[in-house]
Amino acid sequence: MFIGWIRAKNFSADLEAFSNSITIDKSLVLKTFEQNPSLCFGAYDESKLVAFISAYEMENSILINNFYYMSNITDDIKKRLVKLLLNNASQTEKSICLMSKKDERTMLLAFGFKEYAKFKKAIYAGGAPAFNFSNATAKSIANENYIPTIMKLDKKAFHETRMEYIRDVLFKQSSLVLSTDFGYQHSYAIDKTLIKISPWVMEDAAYTDAEKILRGVLYHRGLKRIFAYIPSDVEEITNLYKSYNFSLSEEYSLLYTNKKPDINLEMVYGF
Repeated sequence: MFIGWIRAKNFSADLEAFSNSITIDKSLVLKTFEQNPSLCFGAYDESKLVAFISAYEMENSILINNFYYMSNITDDIKKRLVKLLLNNASQTEKSICLMSKKDERTMLLAFGFKEYAKFKKAIYAGGAPAFNFSNATAKSIANENYIPTIMKLDKKAFHETRMEYIRDVLFKQSSLVLSTDFGYQHSYAIDKTLIKISPWVMEDAAYTDAEKILRGVLYHRGLKRIFAYIPSDVEEITNLYKSYNFSLSEEYSLLYTNKKPDINLEMVYGF
């Protein structure tokens, strides 16, 4: 087993083979690698990629945005990947954050991570939405000048400038951006059947606009499965998702090490 830097020459083919075994966000992985390969590491069984971890450095934080592994990968290999990444990011005092599955939590706490907030994975199973969606409503959330809204409100929610990450890493051909003066939502395709909402940020208490935007994504994307990571303890957000037949089942934790991040969770409708 080799654990170390990504083999850049064959990475696209290695990733394609890897994605045949588990569902991954290939675009996010590839764009993260293109932006900064020094924070991307893999585990190889002979020449086969079997696990991957990556991070993206921002103004005040480093986001571990991909952590994938085959079902038969041992905890030892997972720990070695995490350690390798942390060692290469250890020269900074910036917050290092990641969205952790419940069964990863104990391992990551042993590395010094702390829990910032509990999250749920909200999942819409797919199917035509059972509500009317007028042209007037569609126009009200189709603000083409959404970049200023993203720059203003995203920074207000996360207390750092994340525009380069959103534009250069998250945006892709399948992206759909819905926005009003009080918030924006970005969603994109993981594959032919699965849509991810990330990120979605609203002004605090802008519930009416948030509901219009959720209706909008269901109108445009509702025949496919849709998911988002949402803060468990913000009732206004969890109740909105539940009222539109999202199931809130899998438990996640937003973890951090080094400096504690400053995130206004009441604005984060999709992490």
